[in-house]
Amino acid sequence: MKAVTVIPGVPESLRLMDVPKPNPSKGQVLLKPIRVGVCGTDKEIIEGRYGKAPEGSQYLVLGHEAVAEVVELGDSVDNVGVGDVVVPTVRRPLNCDLPVDFCPVGHYLEHGIWGLHGHAAEYSVTDAKYLVRVPKEAIDVAVLTEPLSVVEKGIDMAMRIGQARFDWKPRAALVLGAGPVGLLATMTLRLMGLNTVTTATRPPDSLKARLVKELGGTYVDSVTEQISGEFDIVIEATGSPQVISEGLRHIAPNGVYVLLGVYPSGGSLSGLGELMTNVVLNNKVIIGSVNAGIKHFEMALEHLRRAKDEFNNWPAKLITKRANLSNYQEAYTWTHDDIKTVLEITPS
Repeated sequence: MKAVTVIPGVPESLRLMDVPKPNPSKGQVLLKPIRVGVCGTDKEIIEGRYGKAPEGSQYLVLGHEAVAEVVELGDSVDNVGVGDVVVPTVRRPLNCDLPVDFCPVGHYLEHGIWGLHGHAAEYSVTDAKYLVRVPKEAIDVAVLTEPLSVVEKGIDMAMRIGQARFDWKPRAALVLGAGPVGLLATMTLRLMGLNTVTTATRPPDSLKARLVKELGGTYVDSVTEQISGEFDIVIEATGSPQVISEGLRHIAPNGVYVLLGVYPSGGSLSGLGELMTNVVLNNKVIIGSVNAGIKHFEMALEHLRRAKDEFNNWPAKLITKRANLSNYQEAYTWTHDDIKTVLEITPS
């Protein structure tokens, strides 16, 4: 079968290879991927900065964001059937008894990232118990489920932490960044009924700005405008240490700050002591969220379904670039104006 592969640690080793078709073991299923999403993690792996091949393999098949059809069942699989359309979660535990998305670094494997082949191939295998069925009406946008699941987890934790302290009813939210994660966060917060401001560096007439406005949110061009006010929930989705400090200035008393980026080491934040003292004195909370489990994948699919109905098929507008296996290289290059790139594996 054909698969999009890299040699982890070797920059620019991206190749379309003929590799052996996998077979499902006990508890596993064989999948026929329909489409695979591409994100910044794939870029880091291609650049040789991250990633690990499975034990005994020199290459890693990419693709951790996927929607696929079940085509064969291994022994002892009874939660899905052949023909089901599913989204596979990413992580698998490794010597860890916690929910898999809370396993610490070094205690998990990840499809298409770390130690497990991904789904950017004509076929893939995964453990059946980590599959989420996709409603028929959401199949066309289900490739967005994985990035949205991380957003769902972050917002869910924020709500739980806030409400554990008192009868907390957030009304306003700030989203820093208008990439796929930032826009999906804006979508989720608007579905929850929060007044939402999203800020990024694209101009007010850009596609990203228009998409925020279509959700009933407010867009702020951070190049020419200043954010004003305080917000009950602030979500950081840029991965920029400088933007973190901007977000800290806008958390309302008793508010929750959700960090969804991966941040470079080094550097310093100006006035950090004053900012963190303000966090302490006003009972603010800062949390980080990465990866997600079955529950948040299910929440993501429900929100995608709702957003299609309530916002005129809005999720589909995030997919701004498509490629297939014959021109796969195009899926792994993008500009600031691209939002979500998708690799179409199986023609629909």
